Amino acid sequence: MINWQQFGLRSNPYDTLPLIEGGELPIDKAFVGRSAELQILKDIFLSDTRACLTILGNVGVGKTSLINFHKFLCKYEEKVKPVFSFRREIEASTHILNKYSFLIEIIGSVLREIRLLDPELISSQNLLAKLERLVDITQTIGISGGVHFGIGNIDVAESSMNLPPSIPVTVLEGYFADLVKFIINTKIASRQFRGLIIHVNNFDILLSDAKMRKEVVCFFQEIRDLLQIPNVYYFFLGPIPLFRDIISSEKRIKSMFHLTPLVVNPLSKLEVVKALEERMGLLKSRDVAKFISPFSSEVIYKLYDLYQGDVRSIMNGLKAILSQVSEIVLEPLGPNEALLLLGKERWHSLEALSLTDEQIEVLKILATSQEMITQKDLAKLTNKAPSNISGYYLNPLKDAGIIELKKKKGNLKYWGLTQDYIPIKFILEAKKIIQQKTEENMQQLALFT
Repeated sequence: MINWQQFGLRSNPYDTLPLIEGGELPIDKAFVGRSAELQILKDIFLSDTRACLTILGNVGVGKTSLINFHKFLCKYEEKVKPVFSFRREIEASTHILNKYSFLIEIIGSVLREIRLLDPELISSQNLLAKLERLVDITQTIGISGGVHFGIGNIDVAESSMNLPPSIPVTVLEGYFADLVKFIINTKIASRQFRGLIIHVNNFDILLSDAKMRKEVVCFFQEIRDLLQIPNVYYFFLGPIPLFRDIISSEKRIKSMFHLTPLVVNPLSKLEVVKALEERMGLLKSRDVAKFISPFSSEVIYKLYDLYQGDVRSIMNGLKAILSQVSEIVLEPLGPNEALLLLGKERWHSLEALSLTDEQIEVLKILATSQEMITQKDLAKLTNKAPSNISGYYLNPLKDAGIIELKKKKGNLKYWGLTQDYIPIKFILEAKKIIQQKTEENMQQLALFT
C-alpha cells in the first residue's frame, strides 16, 4: 500500500480510470491538451444536426477522457452547442449487440442522468415515469432469462413471478424517438438542450476476438435506422481497425458515418508531465502548503519512451515503482533509481508464476539481448534441441504474457519481451554491472597479495 499522505496528497494521482463528470478529479480542471481534436468535435456539432463518428486509437491513449470532456463542455459551457449526455458510457459487449438491448441501455442511461440532474422530472413527466417502468420490467425479464439489460432496481427474487411479454423493438424505437424530442423540448436542470450524445466504449475488447467481427458488423447493420435520427450524436470508440474493417466494410453502414474517423494519438511528453502535475495539485491535501512530487520529469520521459506514450501504462509504472519504496521519499526519484525499482517490481511478479530455473535462464537471455532472438539462436545459446525450446520454454513464457512474437521472416520467428516486462532489463543490467565491478575489485585486490 502506498501512503499518499507522505506526498501531501489526499489520494492516488496515478489512477488509470478515465476522467469523468462528477469524479474525484474535476474533469474541467484535470483535462490537458487535445485542442485540435476538440476543435474537430466542435466543428462537427456546429455544422451537423446529427453525427456518427468513430474515435480511434490504442488502448490507454485517452479516447474516453477526450469524449467525456467534450460531453462536459456540451453540457455546461455557454459557448458550446448545448447537447445532453449521460456520464456513464455504454460498454461495447456481446449483450448489447442487438437493437433491443442497445435501446434499453440508452433509455436507462438517459433516465439515470435525468434523475441525477433533475429528479423531480421523473415523477412529474408521464413519459419519463413510463420509461422508467419499462426499463425496470425489461430488466426483470432479462434477469429471469439469465441476461442483464438496462438499469434499475429490481429484486432478483421477483424473477419467479408471472412476467409480461417482451416489449417489441418497434415500441422501444418509438419511445426512444419520444425521449429525444423530450430532451430538446423540455428544460433539464434549467438548461435547454439541442440534442443527445450517445457514447459507446471499448470496441477494443470485442474486436480482440476475430470471431466477433461478423457480429459487430451485423449490429451496425441492425441499428442503421437509429443512426439516422436527427439531433442524436453517436461516438463509437475503439481500435484503428474499427473503421477500416467494420464501418468501411459495408457501404450501407459507411454512409451513416462521418467519412473521416478521429484518430487520437498520444499526448506529448510535456503534456503528460503537465497532466500529472495538474492531478497532484487538485489532490493536494488541504492542510499542507505544497505537495511533494514523487518523481522528476526525467522519470516520466523515460517511461513515455518505454511505453510509447501510453498514459495508462505510464501511470501503472509509476505506481509500481512507488510500491517498491520502503522509506519516506524526501525528494523526487530520479530516472536511474526509478527504473531500477520498476525492474525490481516486475522481477518480483515473475516469482508468482513458478517458472523453472531453465525457463528463467531463457528469459534472462531474451531480456539481456540487444536484439530480438529466434528459436534457433536460443537453441545454440542454451545447448538445447530447437524443438524443446518452443514447447518447454517459449510457449509457457508467451502464455504468461512475458514474451511475444515480435516479427516473422520466412520460417524464422523473432521473440522479445512484452511491453509490461521490458523493465526487467533494468534490474538484470544493474546486476550485471555490479557483478562486473565486483570482479574488477577482486582482480585489483589480487595484485596486492
